[in-house]
Amino acid sequence: MLIDHTAVLLLPPEKYPTLTILYVIMRTIGRIAAPVMFYFLVEGYIHTSSRMKYIIRLLSFGIFSQVPYSLVRYREMSWDNLNVMFTLFMSFVMMVIVDKVENKVLRRIVVATIMFLTVFSDWGVMGPFMVWLFYIYHEDRKKQLISYISLSLAQILMSIFMMISGALVWYESIWQIGMILPVILIYPYNGEAGRKNIINKWSFYLFYPLHFVFLWLVMHNNESLL
Repeated sequence: MLIDHTAVLLLPPEKYPTLTILYVIMRTIGRIAAPVMFYFLVEGYIHTSSRMKYIIRLLSFGIFSQVPYSLVRYREMSWDNLNVMFTLFMSFVMMVIVDKVENKVLRRIVVATIMFLTVFSDWGVMGPFMVWLFYIYHEDRKKQLISYISLSLAQILMSIFMMISGALVWYESIWQIGMILPVILIYPYNGEAGRKNIINKWSFYLFYPLHFVFLWLVMHNNESLL
């Protein structure tokens, strides 16, 4: 995550053309973060002792993180595009509702509605769609991985098409090949809950907003030097 955001915010190819290859490598590696987050959101949903507390944590840190997220992305406070914590929050709520609603048609409406709402947050529709696939195939590792790889290949092919058609330059599309990399981390996971301690529980929640604060300070310092 930090690697990806560092490339986007500090090493844009338009500004540093000689570092374009480094930019592409960092963005390729950065494709690992979100799918892994979405995967372990499903695992957290299954293993948590309190889903309500989980929901409150996601929403609270989503609101808290919006300040540094906005300052880094837009240089001012904005609620037009929400950070990924809101995507995780809405995806978690989606799983809760799907579990409680027995009517299949109503469940599909709920999933479609959540996916529509996440258009206004980081990773958009792709986020809850990944969560949905990881969740419905949770008991079948083979289908889980095949569905994720299929989704990733579709994303990669779309990026290649956009590159060939001229809609995207090569360095803003080729790094989508990194979407396959999360399989390396997801596949070996045995499905068991990890150790429940303060570090494991809170490290991600704290790292997410703090890494934006760090990037904002670096950006602000660079601008001051210029």
